[in-house]
Amino acid sequence: AWWRELGPEGARVLRGGIGVQDAMPQPGEGVAAHLNLPYLDLDAWQKVAETWSGGSGAALAGPGGMGYAPTTVALRAKELVTSGRHLHEVVVGLTRGVAVDDATWRANLDATEFNGYAEYRPPGGARAATEGAGRLHARLSRLSLPKSEADAVSSLLEQASPASVPALDIVIDDFELRGKRLGRVEIEAQNREAEAGETAREWRLSKFRLVTPEAQLNASGRWSAAAPGAAARRRATMDFKLDIADGGALLARLGQGEVVRGAKGQLAGQVSWLGSPLAIDYASLGGQVRVAVEGGQFLQADPGMAKLLGVLSLQSLPRRLLLDFRDVFERGFVFDNITGDVSIAQGVASTRNLRMRGVQAVVLMEGSADVEHETQDLRVWVVPEINAGAASLAVAAINPAVGLGSFVAQWLLRRPIMNAGTREFHVTGPWAEPKVERIERKLGDAVPTDEAASAPASKESP
Repeated sequence: AWWRELGPEGARVLRGGIGVQDAMPQPGEGVAAHLNLPYLDLDAWQKVAETWSGGSGAALAGPGGMGYAPTTVALRAKELVTSGRHLHEVVVGLTRGVAVDDATWRANLDATEFNGYAEYRPPGGARAATEGAGRLHARLSRLSLPKSEADAVSSLLEQASPASVPALDIVIDDFELRGKRLGRVEIEAQNREAEAGETAREWRLSKFRLVTPEAQLNASGRWSAAAPGAAARRRATMDFKLDIADGGALLARLGQGEVVRGAKGQLAGQVSWLGSPLAIDYASLGGQVRVAVEGGQFLQADPGMAKLLGVLSLQSLPRRLLLDFRDVFERGFVFDNITGDVSIAQGVASTRNLRMRGVQAVVLMEGSADVEHETQDLRVWVVPEINAGAASLAVAAINPAVGLGSFVAQWLLRRPIMNAGTREFHVTGPWAEPKVERIERKLGDAVPTDEAASAPASKESP
């Protein structure tokens, strides 16, 4: 029921009440709705409302924002569908500003999937430059996005443009994504106008912080139009710093199992990819990453991304080739530190100065790993700790532009004892079933150049 006032400009709604399977409210002003439903499809009702209002909402709003549409909603629903997502045991208290300059929706929310408070301010007004698609403010104690719904959101963003994503100010104390508990999340982003020389709006991520007991990720970035000829896909770019307190526990939280014990340090750099900012596209992934981790041990690696750690741990080396280093790797390489620089282009990660130092040996690597196809092409040196030789090698300055081939060869030629104990390997093929060749070099062999570094004097196949 609605109470209206008739005037020269027509009827004006003073107040109203709507009750659906609940008592009809009688507010002093505005329009209130009380709904108690077993099932509600908001997407379907949104389409109906657009046909009534021509997509503008004018027919429902009326002068001063006071129309037939509810300004206050109390909703209970066993199941609710919105933007294709199914929510369960929903309880919502929703209000809309009635002032001419206040069209903000405010909501107290509770459901199986989330709990907290949110505000949404529609587009327009003085903040249009940074809120082209409106602004969403939320403070949630918990939010869960299962895989199906996270994939649906990612797919929706893949088809959307940065201009259609609202500005965000979100804090979630307990965030679960695809079944993984990711801890506290803080997000601040703006949908801003194009700057000089740009042709489209840009969604800029000014703050992304993820905090768990094992690590803290701080990042910023942007989601903008891709370069011409990129099939109109948008590019996501992110500068990040990951401070790690317990790398093994962090990988276990991310569903990789027990592949590392301990390990603390930092990963930092910039990465970018085409498509949704919520799903990394490995085929187009590029960037630079600096690795500095210490105090850990590689454990047995199982299928999945953990297989990449199996590449680093060298557990795949045949026993006959490990020789004196069998105990070092078979039981899990214990490292004092891992350092290096990694470049990524079209999903292929390359390094020319990755270095792992353990109590018994120093391991150096150069080459590449294809993250998309899970293959590798690596040259590996295992140098025993003899006196201070390997220790000094572990801290020597290695220019990533020069690479390890010439550097290691020249280093070992000046240290005959270390050269006699050093093992060199060429590792290729799939991560799960690598092909390993031992490279034999003698003291009299010429020092290889960068171009000839992968051409060994002699080989011994496993």
